[in-house]
Amino acid sequence: MYINKLKVPELYGGEPPYGGSRMAMEFAQAGHDVILAEPDKNKLTDEMWGKVEESGVKVINDDIESAKHGEVHILFTPYGHTKSIAKNILPYLPKDAVILTTCTVFPILLYESLRSELKKRGDIGISSMHPATVPGTLQHNHYVIGGAALDGKEYITKEQMKKCIELAESVNKKAYVVPIDIVPAISDMGVLITAVALAGILDYYTVGREVINAPKKMIKQQIVASLQTLASIVETSDVDGLLKTIDMELLVNSASSMYLMEEQKELKAALDILSNLNNGILEKSKNAKVNPTTLVASQSLINELRTIIGGKAADGAIKRSMKKLFMSH
Repeated sequence: MYINKLKVPELYGGEPPYGGSRMAMEFAQAGHDVILAEPDKNKLTDEMWGKVEESGVKVINDDIESAKHGEVHILFTPYGHTKSIAKNILPYLPKDAVILTTCTVFPILLYESLRSELKKRGDIGISSMHPATVPGTLQHNHYVIGGAALDGKEYITKEQMKKCIELAESVNKKAYVVPIDIVPAISDMGVLITAVALAGILDYYTVGREVINAPKKMIKQQIVASLQTLASIVETSDVDGLLKTIDMELLVNSASSMYLMEEQKELKAALDILSNLNNGILEKSKNAKVNPTTLVASQSLINELRTIIGGKAADGAIKRSMKKLFMSH
């Protein structure tokens, strides 16, 4: 995928092998005892496997044997299979080991999927060692590690966190420790959405405060309303449903009225894109089904649940909704 489909060498430089095998190579070259469990030898060419083994990595095809080996287990695993692999190896992990996700599963979803097994063990930490780019390219200068969640819940001990940071730094990567629940938004491919949306938020905030002089409370409410509306419709009706719901001509005309400064490059780019959308995309959306969607402020709803229902019922509803948020992996 990296070489033939994404054309990584041409786009970002570096040399194969990329991905998890490159991560394993770098950790081994830094002096760590590394096992790479890979049952499918067709993932790499013989030449690439030669490079992996020459770096000091021991390659095996048995997940359970590799689970018995180390304190830190980084799952650069096939999309859709990470949860089953983690569940399979968990009983064999050494005491106080950590499981770290990359791009194929959200760390909180992995935790929720293994909740009962983790409770039995009581010593296994869950976090991430997310490269947030393609390992082996010139861009890979960092790892994203999930710390305490925004609600204060901790999924890893201080000692386990220290090991993760030291591991990242041992291969000369910067360790970014961020709330575990925002790891996907700033590391996975969806970071494209996060970056564009944040630019739009800052654009509106600047115009709203410096030009219109609108109250901060009003700006906040309108930011929440816009993002929550888009996210909710996509959640119930997919992107096609969103396109069917929104009249593109009206959106462009309305948004044009907010183009008040030459510095608003984000809005200008958005207007150019939306004014010249591929007609095929819009045509396809005409047949989309728009499912019932109730627009709410999600954090206010959580507070309502805790106030009115309370206890395990509220916690259960919140946990199930959290899993839905991260369910795409």
